[in-house]
Amino acid sequence: MNILVNDTSSQALTVALKTDSFFESRTSEGRSVQHSERLMPTVMELCSDAKITTKDIDLLACTRGPGSFTGLRIGMSAFKGMAYALDKPLVSVSTMEVLANCVPYFDGAVVTVLDAKKQRWYLAAFEKNGAEANRIMADTDGTEADLVDVLKPYAKVLVTGPDAEAFSKVLSEMYKEEKMIIADKISTKAVSTSLIECAVRKFEKDGADDIGQGPVYLRKSDAEIALEERMKERGE
Repeated sequence: MNILVNDTSSQALTVALKTDSFFESRTSEGRSVQHSERLMPTVMELCSDAKITTKDIDLLACTRGPGSFTGLRIGMSAFKGMAYALDKPLVSVSTMEVLANCVPYFDGAVVTVLDAKKQRWYLAAFEKNGAEANRIMADTDGTEADLVDVLKPYAKVLVTGPDAEAFSKVLSEMYKEEKMIIADKISTKAVSTSLIECAVRKFEKDGADDIGQGPVYLRKSDAEIALEERMKERGE
């Protein structure tokens, strides 16, 4: 199966292509608004390196959030367009599930994290027993306080994701010596591999996304909040 994936949930753009005889993952750092300039050229470069065309792709997949508002819109819109034009299936996967799946083995709680700005974090939590992961907290726009009850049974907590190091310091300060807090900033190649694995599992279980599936933001964008405030000021 030829699988093309993208992750635009953070400031890094990651695109990967896997065929029966080829695998390559490419990442470029920068502002999320620049993802639109780099996404499709990277797709075409990967297809050229694999000696296939976009018509040969069997499955498209992307992260659906939470994460960067602009980045998620760009990544999902581009692949929706490809899916429609090429008549190919598209699967979107929770960013947090992809990050949790990057952890191969661990016994304890795994917290996935992205910086949501404004002193808040996009969070989720999973119980990991060896290679198996079970979700114990839904994707959340919150703070470390939201994890207190969830993490109560666990002596060891692994924090993973692009902002794992920063958030692990926050948790360490909150728990002092009560829990072992481990930071694990995973590689972008690991994210690509994990996204492919999650997408294939989801596609085999549930099939392709509904055409109406959009990004999952968890909260309103700054633009939406500003518009609502202006409307309130005008009495609308």
